[in-house]
Amino acid sequence: MAIRNKKRLGEMLVEGGLLTEAQLEEAITGHKKTKLKLGQYLVREGYVSGNQIADLVSVQLHIEKYRPDKYPIDMELSKTIPVDVATKYQVAPLVRSRFLLTVAMVDPMDIAALDALEVYTNTEIEAVICTDQQLNHLVGSLYGTYSGIGGVIEEMEIAKEDEPEKAEFSDEVEVGSLQDMVQEAPVVRLVNSILSQAVREGASDVHISPEKDYVQVRFRVDGRLHEVPAPPKSMILLIISRLKTLSNMDIALSKIPQDGRFTIKMDNREINIRTSTMPTIYGENMVIRLLDTSSGVYSLEQLGMAEKDRQKIEDVIIKPYGMVLSTGPTGSGKSTTIYSLLKIINKPDINIITFEDPVEYRMEKIRQIQFNRKAGMTFASGLRAVLR
Repeated sequence: MAIRNKKRLGEMLVEGGLLTEAQLEEAITGHKKTKLKLGQYLVREGYVSGNQIADLVSVQLHIEKYRPDKYPIDMELSKTIPVDVATKYQVAPLVRSRFLLTVAMVDPMDIAALDALEVYTNTEIEAVICTDQQLNHLVGSLYGTYSGIGGVIEEMEIAKEDEPEKAEFSDEVEVGSLQDMVQEAPVVRLVNSILSQAVREGASDVHISPEKDYVQVRFRVDGRLHEVPAPPKSMILLIISRLKTLSNMDIALSKIPQDGRFTIKMDNREINIRTSTMPTIYGENMVIRLLDTSSGVYSLEQLGMAEKDRQKIEDVIIKPYGMVLSTGPTGSGKSTTIYSLLKIINKPDINIITFEDPVEYRMEKIRQIQFNRKAGMTFASGLRAVLR
């Protein structure tokens, strides 16, 4: 077995200036209440980013950092380490030679996992460090986003009485029949599979797009869209209808855009989901926005803002007058930035009231107001009440 370096992550983060001793102590206390490793907890709570940890560990321990261009996905390696072993030890195989297997790990200092893998594969293991999102993408690509999709397809084919292609494009599908079908276990499992994989990869959006003869499913991670394994075209109607049902949309309306929302819980995390549909020539296109409300609010430093720009914004935001506009396209980080600014001024001597649609992150000691147009709570009515 290879000799392993036993240096602790917390020590390295303090030595590298990414954490103070007080922050490390606070994080250690908090992470013991969860099932997460310390690094995962630090990223979830916003102390550091996954890339910061990977960069630091790579430099301090002379461990190579994972690069997708250097390690193209080799599907044959999924036979070397099966999915249950990869999940248990949180690894993904990258490349194998006769006597060496290189794997990607979020925690390459997990000596027990490395040793167990050497015993399991009867091969020396060399680890490169990656982020949680990169590992989830690798595992999803190697082992498939939809585990057991063949069995799901079979169940759905049996459940269908009509030809799938006819139902897919027909305007005469009975709404009652469709409502029954989207509650059946195969459809539910398939939709759950898509959502859970997106959450694991840290995706901000999921795009489900019907093409002429196939379906394209893409996840947006770190601002970039990438394709993931997709179900056959025959399933698109049921998948979209299931998501529309969860979102309280009208499944009978497929020719006009609709918006909806719902919430799921995964690994003790609450995920707010917003959905929108758009009719296209090949069927309904759906975009799903995922918001992990447990991920915490980042500081301006953690957003990667230059020191000069950060200082300018902090000087402006502490003034008791004026207006700050946060503008940009969807998904560019407007809300994230605003929450970071609120975190700076959230002090006992300042009364803060927000109007939001929806409330994305819950912040203590801030009066956050959720719009409810049906109940008459609009921006105008709320603002009038606050300024009285």
